[in-house]
Amino acid sequence: MSAPPTLLSRALPLACMAMLMAGCANLNRPADDAMVKDAMAGTDVPPAWTTSAQAAAFEPAWAGFPRTGTLQALIEEALANNVDLRVAASRMQQAAHQARLAGASLLPTVGIGARAATDPTPGSAFSANGYAVLMNWELDLWGRARAEKLSGEAGYRSSEADYAYARQSIGALTAKSWLAALEASGQLALARELESATSDQLKLIQYRRSIGRVGEFEVAQWSEQVAAAADVVAQRELARVQALRALELMLGRYPAGVAQADEAIPDSPAPLAPGLPLALLDRRPDLVAARERLVAAFFGAEEAKAARLPTIAIFAGAGRFTKDYSGLATSMQSWVFPVGASLAWPLFDAGRRQITLELRTEQQREALALYARAILGAMAEVENGLTGEQQLAMREQSLQRQYSESRRALALAQVQRQIGQFDDFDVLQRKRDALRVQSDLMHVRAERLVQRVNLHLALGGRFESDAPTTPATPASTQSSPDADQAASHATAAAASPRQTDPLAGGPPTPGHSQSAQPPHAKYSAPD
Repeated sequence: MSAPPTLLSRALPLACMAMLMAGCANLNRPADDAMVKDAMAGTDVPPAWTTSAQAAAFEPAWAGFPRTGTLQALIEEALANNVDLRVAASRMQQAAHQARLAGASLLPTVGIGARAATDPTPGSAFSANGYAVLMNWELDLWGRARAEKLSGEAGYRSSEADYAYARQSIGALTAKSWLAALEASGQLALARELESATSDQLKLIQYRRSIGRVGEFEVAQWSEQVAAAADVVAQRELARVQALRALELMLGRYPAGVAQADEAIPDSPAPLAPGLPLALLDRRPDLVAARERLVAAFFGAEEAKAARLPTIAIFAGAGRFTKDYSGLATSMQSWVFPVGASLAWPLFDAGRRQITLELRTEQQREALALYARAILGAMAEVENGLTGEQQLAMREQSLQRQYSESRRALALAQVQRQIGQFDDFDVLQRKRDALRVQSDLMHVRAERLVQRVNLHLALGGRFESDAPTTPATPASTQSSPDADQAASHATAAAASPRQTDPLAGGPPTPGHSQSAQPPHAKYSAPD
């Protein structure tokens, strides 16, 4: 028994409407916690670092360096002149333009047209002589244009975070290059002292040979020691020049190897105080960038899904005909004001739109996997940094005790020489032993500071002294419900203490806050 016609006439529009709504784009940003949960599915993340679980403080002084001084001046110079940083800034500007371009389709297009000809053109659509102002507006009923706009904004935030991470990386590399130059200068001074002490020992051996206390074997042996010490000095000189040139390259200078790096290596940093794993996600710009790339891929897939539905546009205009053609004058007015609408829905396109949706879906899955890899890599960097820091701290303590004992042995040898039990050769030998231990201690101290810089960067610490700033939104100046919603999300994210903007001192550029976090929208990949 067939259904009554009235029931069919009511059910058919409802079914069509349900099908269209199912193809609409989801314009809700995925929640950050949901993205992390999906990315880390199958991975058991501990509630605290396995090495330590204390609270953290992230400032340049935490890494063992003062806020002001030589290093801070070098970091500011590197941030102003580094070539790689200029490349990252240009990419961020390009992403800002792409974000503006993505939001342009939400607004109507207005243009002026005119035509002049002696007669209508055969074989083409009829068009009369005249001029007109026309407006065309594609209605974003299914959310395709809004999804494209949100994807572009997420892409900009990703580039913005990449730029922030580039600034942090430049600061960290400058600090490590400066430490390498300081260590190279200190090691060169110690190598010269060791060479001088060895040369003095050779002179004593030569004197002993002249009085018959030793033979040629001892002279040859200590001559070899002097040559080896001279080779070490040459190696230290080369290492110093290379370290200075690396520092100059970071600063954007010509690598002449003439930079000044004669200060003493800073003292050991304060004891470690790392944070919790999930707090890391809000501090590291590279993780923010990976997350925003995932958001961009999500909205890209939503755009492709909405693109399968029909496009509806309205148009309006005003114009005037300037020439009456034979036989048409009675049916056309001089002034016209056209208003209308158009609908386009390709029924067969060889699967282009469906394939595009499947491609965007795979891109979203790839972005999710890359986000998971970035999270795991960041956590591995922190754990390795914490373990390395503790091991180096223990080594430093051991070497410090060894150096103290070697200095005490040197002092005792000098006392024994004064009372005639030791000679100058024995004192010089104790001095050489102390210099070797001092060299090892200097290297471990520098390595520990380098490790702290790496850990500082891994935990999302900043190396800049300026206060952070909040950039503007690179979206269109015209507002819409979704644009207002995105703006409110951006404002809330900027005010949240969870967000950190490391773009302090960067070039003035229109942008968006690094993340926008609505209180809803569970994340899921489109089917």
